[in-house]
Amino acid sequence: MSPSRILLLLTLMLVGLVTLFQQIGVLFGTSCLFSLVLVVVFLTSEGSPLLFAQEAENRFWTVVATLLSSVVFFAEDSPLRIGHKSPLAGCIAVGVFTCWISWYDRWLRRRRLVRAPHFAKPSSTENLRTLAADPAELDASIEALAKVDEAVARLDHYFIPSTITRLWRRRETARVERFIIETLQDCGADDLNMILRRVKLGLLVYKLKDSEPMKSWADYAASFLFSPSTKGARTELVDLLAVQRVADLNVRSRVVLLDALQQMPLSACPRRGELWVRNVMLWTRGDELTELKTLCDLKGDVHSLHKLVYQDIRESSIRTDILKHVQREASVQSAHRLLRTRKSARSNRGSRKVLSDLDDTLLCSGGHYPAGLDKRWPRKAIYPGVLAFYRELDLGTDEGDFRSRLGNLVFLSARPHVFSDLAERSSYAKFAHLLQAKRLHTMPTLLTGDLKTGGEMMLRGDMEPLAQKKAQNFLEFQALYPEFDFVFVGDNGQGDARAAELMAAASSPRGGRLERAYIHIVQPIDRTHRGRHHDTPESAREAWDKAGVVFVETFVDAALDACSRKFISPLGLRRVGVAAKKDFEVIQWAADDRRKDMRRQELDDALRRLNRALVVDYGLDAVPLCDAVAPVSVRKRKSGSVQLEGVIEPGRAVVTPVGPGIVLSSRTSKDIGLVYEVALDEWRLCDRNPARAYIPSGQIVYEQSRKTALEAFRSSKQEPAPTSASDADWMALSEVRRRTDSAGSLGEAAGRAQ
Repeated sequence: MSPSRILLLLTLMLVGLVTLFQQIGVLFGTSCLFSLVLVVVFLTSEGSPLLFAQEAENRFWTVVATLLSSVVFFAEDSPLRIGHKSPLAGCIAVGVFTCWISWYDRWLRRRRLVRAPHFAKPSSTENLRTLAADPAELDASIEALAKVDEAVARLDHYFIPSTITRLWRRRETARVERFIIETLQDCGADDLNMILRRVKLGLLVYKLKDSEPMKSWADYAASFLFSPSTKGARTELVDLLAVQRVADLNVRSRVVLLDALQQMPLSACPRRGELWVRNVMLWTRGDELTELKTLCDLKGDVHSLHKLVYQDIRESSIRTDILKHVQREASVQSAHRLLRTRKSARSNRGSRKVLSDLDDTLLCSGGHYPAGLDKRWPRKAIYPGVLAFYRELDLGTDEGDFRSRLGNLVFLSARPHVFSDLAERSSYAKFAHLLQAKRLHTMPTLLTGDLKTGGEMMLRGDMEPLAQKKAQNFLEFQALYPEFDFVFVGDNGQGDARAAELMAAASSPRGGRLERAYIHIVQPIDRTHRGRHHDTPESAREAWDKAGVVFVETFVDAALDACSRKFISPLGLRRVGVAAKKDFEVIQWAADDRRKDMRRQELDDALRRLNRALVVDYGLDAVPLCDAVAPVSVRKRKSGSVQLEGVIEPGRAVVTPVGPGIVLSSRTSKDIGLVYEVALDEWRLCDRNPARAYIPSGQIVYEQSRKTALEAFRSSKQEPAPTSASDADWMALSEVRRRTDSAGSLGEAAGRAQ
């Protein structure tokens, strides 16, 4: 739920309470207002000692439901005062409503606990290798997993809270808990890793409780209200995994353990929980530490590595120990990369983290305040080419298999964090949908703002706190990943240019640096927020140029700049262009929306610049434009050739009045009409590169019998025969474009050829 919707909901609730005071009664309205105040205090008290564990949250909602239902069914001025006529019916109604609220809260929590982390599973070859290694050992692992699953099912009662079941099934519960701990203690390292990867560890840690034998009801009440301090089954289990057997856990098992501790949360075991996290992190070194950190951010929920280190861990000394360990291991990795050792060659990670804004960068806000300003595209439309641009920046210049790589995509959003995952839930659902549709290459993590900076932006229109908050998030994230460099992608609607300036100025030379910042233009550049210390737009532009900030109209232009700086490969540049064309075609436009033609022309201009770079600089095939292709009519000639009337796609072999060639691009002139840019194969410059000519569409002829030309081309180059005529066209185009540079027009070529 977005913050604007939460604010609207609270406003409607206040209006309803005023109506209750005026129309119904003072007692009923006051009770509802008190319940609303309790809910607001609860939502703004995340991390409070009173909410030390998930059990405490459930008890809070149970108490609020009891108070509110008692007023609704027993207050004299309540419209539903059934308790006056029948106290028994009123008590039954209060009990049913309270139990339903408690069960629904437990159901929501249980759904989060049983979900599996969203990072990739082991490859099929690894599984087959494990199966072929020792079938007997595999059978033992499966048997141990089945026993643990059965024990967890006996602890997990769907309708009855575990706090209540422990009262009348205390001995059986203790026996099941002891069986689980002993099973995990006695199994081998491979069996332990398989069990942790497949068992619902978050639910298991939640169901095991830390409690001492209760001698009286006073002891039970104290354990109900306050966190138990004695060592019980939960502490013994986590201590076994995070301390005693941490060396036996592989990287993915350690990530699952850290995720279970965050779900608990850490405050349920004060001090001990933070020490467990510290021990797991310090036992992980080198590339395994990088993999662990990255997998913590690939889970697809709010429990990221940033939240673990900077929010869940309260003790500053423990946080400092973890950050020092991360910095020390990053220095060792940097030394391996500089020396080009085998250890650095085996790494399956990239060298760059891609940071991006969300609104008006990935998704168009449609001009809806306070999300963004861009009204040029339909609301919630994904900008053409942006997802492919993320992927290519993450991949870099390495053209290897990307599926074995871990993703490095992070979103820095101005959306404020409210409580738990209320604000982030919709964003992660969108990410999961894009990942399932194979449009997003990896599951990203999300770093949000806060209510203070969001309130200043909404009430005062001040973008500086948003920029500073994003810069602060960047610095904290940089301290977690000092072995990476960073590229930032944002827009000029809400202070991203200023945030990029602050990021570049505060980048640590010992850690990762901000290599480049690409700012999507959604309003005139002169109106971009430039900070309070820049008096004029010129001084701000100088600071942005110094910080490496580049303003782009489309993400195709951003890919062109990234390719020129060796951030992405030429093949990756072409993939961005192809993806931009496909993304534009799937955008849903209204039938009478005039913006579609304007945006198509804007993207076509960017694709023309892209094609010129692909052909001239990199010798690759051009990307077809987004222009609506007119139906091609054929007019036969006596020579056996045909003349095409309409738009000819780039890459088609044609014959012109001055010789054969390949169509590179097309443009429309007011005086001449449609003109094609053609690379002439028979006209050579002194450096043997083909010249280019600009030919009107009426003089372009397409050879019907292409076999003769293709055979002559293959005989001169001694290349294998193509499989089809279209393959031959692209082969000829690639050969021409490999030798094409920034030559002049046809007139200059005719004067210099010979």
